[in-house]
Amino acid sequence: MIFTYAPAGLGHLRVTDALVESRPKNSPYILLGSIDRFVTWIHRFTSINPIGKFIFLKSQYGFFEDLFVLLYRKFLVFNLKTIHRQIRDIIERSPGGDEVWIIATHFGMAIQIGAIKQKLIKETGRMVRLIVQVTDDTSQHIWCIRGSDLTFVPSKYVKEKFVTYAKTKGIPFECEVIPYPLSTMLTKRIPKGMGHRHKAFTETTGTIKIAVPISGAAVGLGYLTTLIRELGALSKRFEFWVLVKKSPFTEMFISAMTNLPRTNVLVGKNDIEMITLYELLYEKNLIHLEVTKPSEQSFKAIITPSRLGGSALLFTAPVGRQEIENIDFLERHGLLSTVGSITYPRAVTLLDDPINAAKQIWEGVESGLFSRMTANNFSFSKSTLESGEIGGDGATQFWKKTLRKFGKKEIGRIV
Repeated sequence: MIFTYAPAGLGHLRVTDALVESRPKNSPYILLGSIDRFVTWIHRFTSINPIGKFIFLKSQYGFFEDLFVLLYRKFLVFNLKTIHRQIRDIIERSPGGDEVWIIATHFGMAIQIGAIKQKLIKETGRMVRLIVQVTDDTSQHIWCIRGSDLTFVPSKYVKEKFVTYAKTKGIPFECEVIPYPLSTMLTKRIPKGMGHRHKAFTETTGTIKIAVPISGAAVGLGYLTTLIRELGALSKRFEFWVLVKKSPFTEMFISAMTNLPRTNVLVGKNDIEMITLYELLYEKNLIHLEVTKPSEQSFKAIITPSRLGGSALLFTAPVGRQEIENIDFLERHGLLSTVGSITYPRAVTLLDDPINAAKQIWEGVESGLFSRMTANNFSFSKSTLESGEIGGDGATQFWKKTLRKFGKKEIGRIV
């Protein structure tokens, strides 16, 4: 097995990590990351720069989306030499096995692998399978990969969109719906010794632990700085756990956070270390709330509060179509509470002004909103449970459906 990902945010690596740890037993694998610095630069530019955001959003809809897909695909296919050599060398040096499975969690590398798949089969004499996991609930056309043998998506809605698009373009396309793959640690039940999440909101003196993971593009640092300061001023009950990757863009933010009371700063040297720190944070501490973008983190809403990763989610403003569509996913399942809502789901959208957002969070504590959102008896609706889109076993389903698709009962004959 070859797992590929790109350094465009943490989402792709988080999903890759979840799939690696849940893979069939005794199955060897290699992790292959893109070294394309352009991908990292464009991700940051379109996440932070106002002009970049505008161009990026325009390129994700209608005529401009199709033009972007055409041009970007041509660019990727034009630059195949390095990845072709890397994968061919990996296959040729791997002993035994009649098949090679390449699992892609970023559309860029998936497009490139799809373009060279037949050439690899001819050169190595191995059957090469390309399996794609879409890392948001998005129907962006860029994810409809030519050469993919199987694509996994988080919802039936997106599957239908892809199938329709593939037919209009004459692209062979097979798609399966599974709950979004999450770390097995996050889906474990909270140990008895850690207590109950909702009790922090039913008591008047207990500590309320808030995780603040910073996105790979370090988006919204000014907003988060003000939000944390305002919350700290509203109540000494709040304790913050800020996770951030060390870079020139985050130096001032790290310095500011270090000087704030009741604020713990966890600094990672790279993306892999960031994911490790994040999981350790949830494993060692009962986190009650998490302030995050509605990126791939949105899908923690599909597990219950009785699980380690089941904190109530507080979303900042979405960046890009994929985050808007992730919110749509949560709204379809009734998992998102907007301002004025009377339901008690798994996530809340924060106000755009950080000072007002801090007041909104404190009101959520005092009103009992967060207590209800993290209650032990929380349950999903019948329709949501029957959808096949909810639950903590997405990574397991990924492998079950893949093995079934390719007629494998065991992994032994797969590189």
